[in-house]
Amino acid sequence: MATVVRLRLATTWLLVPVAAAILLSICVSTTRRAPQLPPVVVVPGYATNELDARLTELYCPSSPRCGARKGEGWFRLFLNYTALKDAADVRCFAEQMAAVYDAASDDYRNAPGVETRVPFFGSTRGFRYPDPDRRNFSYMDKFVSRLEELGYRDGETLFGAPYDFRYAVAPPGHPSRVGDAIFGRLKRLVERASRINGGRPVTVAHSYGGTLAHQFLLRRSLPWRRRFVPVAAPWGGVVLGMLTLVAGNNLGLPFVDPLALWGEYRSLQSSLGPLPNTNAFGAGKPLVTTRSRTYTAHDVADFLDDIGMGAAIGPYQSRVLPLLRELPSPRVPVACAVAVGVDTPEMLAYPGGDFHVTPRMVMGDGDGLVNLASLLAVDPAWRRPAAYFRILEVRNVSHTGLFVDDAALAVINLCSFS
Repeated sequence: MATVVRLRLATTWLLVPVAAAILLSICVSTTRRAPQLPPVVVVPGYATNELDARLTELYCPSSPRCGARKGEGWFRLFLNYTALKDAADVRCFAEQMAAVYDAASDDYRNAPGVETRVPFFGSTRGFRYPDPDRRNFSYMDKFVSRLEELGYRDGETLFGAPYDFRYAVAPPGHPSRVGDAIFGRLKRLVERASRINGGRPVTVAHSYGGTLAHQFLLRRSLPWRRRFVPVAAPWGGVVLGMLTLVAGNNLGLPFVDPLALWGEYRSLQSSLGPLPNTNAFGAGKPLVTTRSRTYTAHDVADFLDDIGMGAAIGPYQSRVLPLLRELPSPRVPVACAVAVGVDTPEMLAYPGGDFHVTPRMVMGDGDGLVNLASLLAVDPAWRRPAAYFRILEVRNVSHTGLFVDDAALAVINLCSFS
């Protein structure tokens, strides 16, 4: 199907993994010289950037194989295709990627004895290819290449802000050691990018970070903040977020069985954020049904309990819901790009009384991953106080297709603030 683009002003939509949104604020030709380009900071989407790990003496592996790297220093934990070819290695990967919620400290942490770090902060190198050894799949490389064709240079006018996507920030009054560190690094990077480029506005783009970047902007003072260009951000969660908690999530790796990462995915706070919320879906729309029960966005806590995740209800209600109940405007110029016109799961119908079979999916509009209602969840609230608000709608292109489809990239590139 041909790509159809429709531009809508004074409205808001979002979703998409990573910073392709940055192009929206550029509107520059390929003949413009790099010194004239506004600096761009790219915040990648979920499971897009590399993660390193090292295993200390406190690490108690479930098998000798999982402890093979113990005491050997830093190694690439995500993504390393070679380390995921065998099911036994996948089990070790899941064990080392898992997080733990500590109710006493009200915060998430790594599994005991597992230390992690995010390499290449400040550069796009850490997310250009999820697996830099193989370079067998990437939707970010084409996007970064397009920016480079415009004259952008890594570390000069183009900057990357990778982060530990297993974690999320917390609302005021709740600690988030990793989330606070992410925001601290991002603040310093944006300030540096602006300072070395004449103090001009910096565009912060994003994916799963759409919501992360939004929270970042809300916690910064108005004089400091700059333009915000989110692409395909799941403001209201996604129906598929409920399915992945039941069936597992292979992080987009087709060679990994989702059930092999089922426990690891359930352990993360960032897995609770994509659950549908009432801002987008209301309190009465059926999202999941079984023979005996219907779940709406209002019933997420009951859903968690019924799928065996009762322990997650506390952190969901205290650390996740407060961030979703309201979606206040960041009060800066906003340009959003969304993909629509692609069949997207809108309801999951389980034929029996439990969740042990594959559900029938009722499809609706969206980008294949994020539902249209979620993409539009900040409209009309954001257009009222915004100095400038724009929505770019690209039809018949998928969630990640916005970064690889030539027509979609061209439209994003030509769109800018007036």
